[in-house]
Order: sequence, then C-alpha cells, then structure tokens
Amino acid sequence: MKKSHHLIVFLLLALACACSQPQGNNSNTSADLSGKKDINWKDSVRKRYAVIAYYYNNNIHDSLLMAIPDELEFCKEHELWSDYYDVWMMLGEEYTFSGEQSKAIAVAQEMHDDAASRDNKYGLTAAEFITALVYDSQLNREEAARSFERALKHYPDTAEPFLKNSIYVYYSNELRYVDDSEKMRRMLDEWKAYIDKCKKDPTIPSRQFDNWLYYYHHSCYFYYLKQKDVDKAEQHVDSVVKHLEKTGWSQVTRNEILGYRVQLAIERKKYAEALRLNDQQLPGAKDLDINAYSEILKQRADILSNIGQWKDAYGYLHQHYDIVDSLIQAETRQQLNELNKRFEVDELKMQAERDRMQSERQRMYLLTVIGAIVVVGVIIFIFFRQRSARRMAALKSEQERMESELRIARDIQMSMVPNTFPQREGLDMYALMTPAREVGGDLYGYMMHGDMLYFCLGDVSGKGVPASLFMAQATQMFQSLANQGLQPAEICTRMNDALSGKDNKSLMFITFFVGLIDLRSGHLSFCNAGHNPPVIKEQATLNNEEQVHFLEMEANAPLGIWPELKYVGEEIESIKGCPFFIYTDGLNEAENQEQQQFGEKHLLNYLSTTRFESSKQVVEALSAEVEEHRNGAESNDDLTMMCIRVS
Repeated sequence: MKKSHHLIVFLLLALACACSQPQGNNSNTSADLSGKKDINWKDSVRKRYAVIAYYYNNNIHDSLLMAIPDELEFCKEHELWSDYYDVWMMLGEEYTFSGEQSKAIAVAQEMHDDAASRDNKYGLTAAEFITALVYDSQLNREEAARSFERALKHYPDTAEPFLKNSIYVYYSNELRYVDDSEKMRRMLDEWKAYIDKCKKDPTIPSRQFDNWLYYYHHSCYFYYLKQKDVDKAEQHVDSVVKHLEKTGWSQVTRNEILGYRVQLAIERKKYAEALRLNDQQLPGAKDLDINAYSEILKQRADILSNIGQWKDAYGYLHQHYDIVDSLIQAETRQQLNELNKRFEVDELKMQAERDRMQSERQRMYLLTVIGAIVVVGVIIFIFFRQRSARRMAALKSEQERMESELRIARDIQMSMVPNTFPQREGLDMYALMTPAREVGGDLYGYMMHGDMLYFCLGDVSGKGVPASLFMAQATQMFQSLANQGLQPAEICTRMNDALSGKDNKSLMFITFFVGLIDLRSGHLSFCNAGHNPPVIKEQATLNNEEQVHFLEMEANAPLGIWPELKYVGEEIESIKGCPFFIYTDGLNEAENQEQQQFGEKHLLNYLSTTRFESSKQVVEALSAEVEEHRNGAESNDDLTMMCIRVS
C-alpha cells in the first residue's frame, strides 16, 4: 500500500472536515468559553492542519516532524480530540511510509494508551489504523486485517464517516490475500449498509458517495472473481465503468478495466476474446507502473498457454519473471542504500566525537606536561588498535565460516551429479558442470537400465542456493522415475506435476532435456522441456561429409510452470556414430569484456572444425574455448555440457 494512495483518502477527510459542522468529541470545549471562540479555535486548527498536510503530501519530512508537536499541544489545550488524533495519526503514517516501522508502532501504542485513558473510541480507532498500516508494510496480511477489523469495531457512531470508509477500502484489500471468503462477504455487506446510511446525511457531497462506491465495486469484483461467480464480478466491473464515465478516464483506469475484462474472459475460457483485449493493453503497457506492466505480461502468458502456444507463453512469462527479479533487486539495492546512509550518519557522529576529543586534548596541552600527553596518546592508541584487531578477527572468523559452509554446500551438490561415466564397449560419454557461484542451478545425470541408457541435463531459473535446492529435488525425481523404466515424455510429465504444485511458492522452473538410448540399435527417444536444442554431428548420405546442426524438436514448456501438461516425446531411428552434444545457456550466452556472447554460430563452427577423438576431449576443449572467449570476464551463468557417442 503506497503513501500516495492513502493521501487521497486522507485529503478528502481534511477537506470534508473543513466544510462540515463540528460534531463528535470536538464539541467538548470548556464550559466558560463562548461558541464563537470555539469556532475560531476549529478554524485555526484547520488552517494549521492544512500546513501540516502540505508538508505530508510533498514529503517534507523534517518540517512535518517539527510542526506536529505544536499542533498536538494546540488541539489538546482546546480539547479538539478528533483533530488531536487525526494529527497524531498523520505522524504514525509518516513513520510507516518512510520505513521507520518501530517509531510508527511506538506512536500507535502511545496513542492507544492516551485514548484508553480518555475513553475516546476515535483515538482507539486511529491507533489500530496505524498498527494495521505497519503490518501491511511488512506484508503480514492476517495481522493487518485483524487490526483494521478492531479499528472498525472501535469507530464511534458520532464520528464523521470519511475515515471509516477509508478503513473499509484498506480492510477489503487485506482480505483479498486472506483465505476467509465468509469474512469478506460480511465485510462487503456491512460496508454497503454503511454507505447507504451515510446517504441520509445531507452535508456529505454526492461525489463522495461515488468515490466510496467506486472502491466498493472494485472490492466486490475481486470477491466474486475468487468465488468463481463471473457474472456478478462483471456486474461490479460495469458499475466501476459507470463511475469512470461520470468522472473521466485515465490511462491507468483504462488499463485497469481492460485487465478486469481480460481476467473475466479467461475465467469463461473465452481465450480469443481475452487475447483481443490483451492486445489493446500491450501498445501502451510500458508507460504504466512496472507492476501493472508485469501483470499484463503474466495474463498474456496465461492466455497463450491455454491455447497451446507454449513457446510464446514462455517468452512472456520469462519477461514477467525478469521484471519481478528486477523489482526484488531494486528493493534490495534500496535497502542497502538506506543502510549505507545510516553508516554515513554514524561516521559523521564519530567524526564529530573525534573533533570534540581533539579540542579537549588541545585544552589539556595547556595544563599537562608533555610526558602525560605521550602516556595518554599511547594508551588511546593501544586501546583502539586492540579493539580494531578484535573486530577484524571476528569479521575474518565469520567470513571463513561462511566460506566453509558454501564449500560444503558445493561439495554436496557436486556429489549429486556423477563424476564417473559408464565404461562399456560402444559407449563414449562425458559431462562437466561449472557453477557460476559456489553453488548453482544446473544439473545432469544418467542411469543404466540393462542395454538402455537414460540421461538428462537441465537449467533451473536463477542461481545460488535457491536454484541448487530446486536442482537437488529435480535430480532425485529423475533418478526415481528413470529407475521405473518410463519413457522420457512421461518422466517430464510427472516431474512437471510435482514441481508446479502449491509448494513451489518461489515460482521457480527448470528447462530440461531427457533422453533414452538403446545401446544395441542406437535408437534415441527424447523429450525437450523448453531447453536449448542439442547439437548432433552426423554423416551426410550423398557426399559422405560430416554435418553439424541443431536438432529440431517439439516446443514443450519448461517444468514447474503449468501443472497437468502432457509432454510430447520424439525419437531418432539411430544415432550410432553421431556425437550428440547437450549444454545449458551458460555456454552460448557466455560474455567477454565487451559483453559479446559466445553465440550459437560460434558453437556450430567450433564443433564442425574440431575432430572428434572422445567425448571428454570435446567437452574439455569447448570449455577451454569458452574461457578464451571470456578473456577474463566474470562468469555470468552456470555452465554444463554433456557429450555422448554410441558406436
């Protein structure tokens, strides 16, 4: 939930308060003061409140924090309690949206204690509201929903309706992510009844009801969509459209409604209509918020997968995951920048402290002898040197511990892939895996089943420890399914069903190639799940010259994306005498210092001109060729190669 979204609602509250008559707790002024003075106080607090709102809306953080204490004291002095808690609530919001959650929680607790001591329900509501915002910023949906629910229960009947409707907006957003349909339905019924009740208040502008109903219909759309009641979901989309036709469209709202229409068409399995609507979104999609653009790509992948265009669907889904990865990396960079700023502030404080100590020492020079100064200097030097040595030793120990754990993880991972290969007449096989980091996401394996050789090679999305864990799971599945004597297509189908289940919360996937060779006849059965095409080196039938080319294959989807897919297998009559080369994209996408990739053309040229002596010779020679191409550039991806020749 972003700050800008909340401010729109909060600004409406401020404007409404300025236009309406005083009510609720704000009327509890001192008995010896006249009504005219009471009104002047309220006018004054609203003018001061407008200044604070200006600081808040324009992110003038320091001025806002300086102005709020005076405003709180003014409201407290004249017992303007609703305004008092509104200002206090703004302070909690400012801390929440600036990432200072601990300060926001402290504000909420202090506000709660204050409101409880005065038995002020509006203050209790405000405290729960800030608590809910903090939980929301931490993506703790369940606790955020519970806090919003408590805020609604505390809300006094005499208070103005603007904050309560805002709470309903936020509360409905949290319930979208909490699996409690009955609570969502009750909340929507209560919200609609409250809006209808507010309509009886003649002081509330009609445009405000339109605004509340606009958010109400949005929430109803998501509720009925989750309940698979597509017709009712569409009715609420139509209600949103009616509101927009009255108030005016924007590129954001137009895309939002198109997205709803696309999802409705998908739910009805009208994929042609969904694709047509999605086509209307794509031209201007990159001008939208990056999250909206990512959702458009995800919807398009969903549509294309349902009409069997797996290759295109995978392309759009890959773009979607690239955006998700970039957002995660951007968030990480932001956190690191905030951490660096804190270190810079600490360094400034340390420098100021050092300057102060230096000034003290200069004054002491006038009062002490040179010998005393030397003694103090030596003591200080020894103290800081020892402390620095202890810190360096602790850091070195921690670094060595982490490096040791990663070495162990690498040893475990490398032990999961074979480093010895079948010593059998008529079979020459060799494979090599080089992770880009200590641990990686590539894998390969094989299993002998009498005269039948199962083999596989794959590439997990991502790198590092998460990819290595996913790789270990896939390796164990291949070994188990191959041991049952299944065909490659059936192995891919079963692995996909297992990997794309609900447990795959990180949305990882794997490109995978599985082959099965009859070593007596050379017959090859295989299934390619979104992986790079293998290279085969075979004799031409006319001129008896060797030809090296990529193997043309069926375009199956990678494993772990869409459950219940039926994978298609293929076969080659015989590959006897034809070296068969499989690899991951760490080979063809290897970059040099100028970011030029090794490339598929380079790969074919090298294999065409390299005389085959053994599978090991081909793999190791190609590995050396890649290193020469990199020319010192850091490896950007895991690299795995396998070569097989049956004679």
